[in-house]
Amino acid sequence: MRKEWLGQVRIYLLIKNHHYSYAWINLQEDGSLSFGLLSKTLKFTEWGSAVVQSGAFTNHIQTLPKGIVDIEDAESPHVTFHPPPISQKYGVAHMIDAQNRIVDEWELDWFPVRTPQLLLCVYTGNIFALPTETNLEGRHEIVKLPSQVQCLRMELIVIPKSKKSIKLLHSQSAVTNIHGVCPNYVVSCHFYNNPLVDPALYIVTDTHVK
Repeated sequence: MRKEWLGQVRIYLLIKNHHYSYAWINLQEDGSLSFGLLSKTLKFTEWGSAVVQSGAFTNHIQTLPKGIVDIEDAESPHVTFHPPPISQKYGVAHMIDAQNRIVDEWELDWFPVRTPQLLLCVYTGNIFALPTETNLEGRHEIVKLPSQVQCLRMELIVIPKSKKSIKLLHSQSAVTNIHGVCPNYVVSCHFYNNPLVDPALYIVTDTHVK
């Protein structure tokens, strides 16, 4: 594992020689991790958060306790996971939109990364409804997909940088996997073929794992 993702890395989905704009990931030196979608028009029709149980999100619920804008009205929202400042015990996660309006914010004990942890799960909706791109700009990763795939579920997992944990990078049941490193941990994205569903984003709000 030597590919560094410090700064923004774009993710494109490749099907039948067409590149579909999907998402971006931004890792910072302080350990912060941000995730957003490249499409400016895609609207989430469902949004929520959940506890990770047996490696999957369960009990999806809407949580907007601190938001000043609804997800339906948010412009190009993205999620950021911040390490705890010196004055706090836990880190902070928040979703904001392009105008820096808060959709939601909560404390999360995710950093430092001591065990593999699923932070978010994203459903693409119909891939063919995503915008296509002919000129791939900046640093990017290309996710090659079989032609029959219409919808993906992507799981983003943070993993400690240890030999024992690195073996968890690849999911054998995934269509494909991509990985990147930062000074503090490894980011692993697993892509699974999924029945066609509306776009949705689920974010962990509790580090309780069973």
